[in-house]
Amino acid sequence: MISFLRQSHIEEGRVALLVVVLLLPSAVLAQQQPAARKKAPSLTTEDMVKSPIQPSSSSERDGVTDKTANADAATLPPLNSAGTVSAEEQLWREQLLNARARAKAAERAAEEAELRITALRNQLSVSGQTPQERNQTASELNEAGRQLNELRTAAKAAADELAGLIETGRQKKYSESQGPEPTTENGSANHDYYKSRFSELNETLQEAERRVQLYDNRVRDVSQRILQTGGKNGGDNFYLAHLQEERQEAQKQLDDARAAAAKALSDLDALKEEARRAGVPPGVFR
Repeated sequence: MISFLRQSHIEEGRVALLVVVLLLPSAVLAQQQPAARKKAPSLTTEDMVKSPIQPSSSSERDGVTDKTANADAATLPPLNSAGTVSAEEQLWREQLLNARARAKAAERAAEEAELRITALRNQLSVSGQTPQERNQTASELNEAGRQLNELRTAAKAAADELAGLIETGRQKKYSESQGPEPTTENGSANHDYYKSRFSELNETLQEAERRVQLYDNRVRDVSQRILQTGGKNGGDNFYLAHLQEERQEAQKQLDDARAAAAKALSDLDALKEEARRAGVPPGVFR
């Protein structure tokens, strides 16, 4: 009986020892296991909108490295040599440039034709001409009058075309192409700018001087008609009032032309002085 009890105690001790051995590695491993990591926060679309990511350096700001930015840039129309962003706007600019040139040419032709008519009329009044010379002058005068009507019609059509293109550009918010800058990329004087500006101002001066002569002739012509009308027992008051209004309008245009000519001369002097200070040689303006 005693031996049986001893045997039972021995078996119980073995079982207990076995349990301790089995549980010991788990306890050791539990002590060595690091603390559970917290769950990493995630960014939502709303977070990205509220807090946009900023580049960490100036080099990242200067160079576009973000794929979205590259995709947006790829959707923009390519720039062309004129610096425009739209082929449609570039076409409009070219059409506007040509239309403005046609309008100026047509207006100049009409004004020169009117000046020629005045010269031919003055020639008719010169004494000492033979009948053949007077007939020739009268024939040229008639032809010049016919041409003037055609030229004025063409000038009006060209002006209307130009006005239509300008209105189209205004509605679509287009901008005209800019000319060359006064300085180049390296900061030196741009000779092309001064040449272009000089040419523009010269053209403006020539237009103004031509119109000074044109409107001066009109003022003289209307004044002569007023004198002739007033010499016929006072003349027709209604017609006389009309002539006086016509003379006032011609005088206003004459004053405007004189002011434009004076301004063009002043601008030319200022341009030459500016070029001199910038080191541009005088030969650029020849």
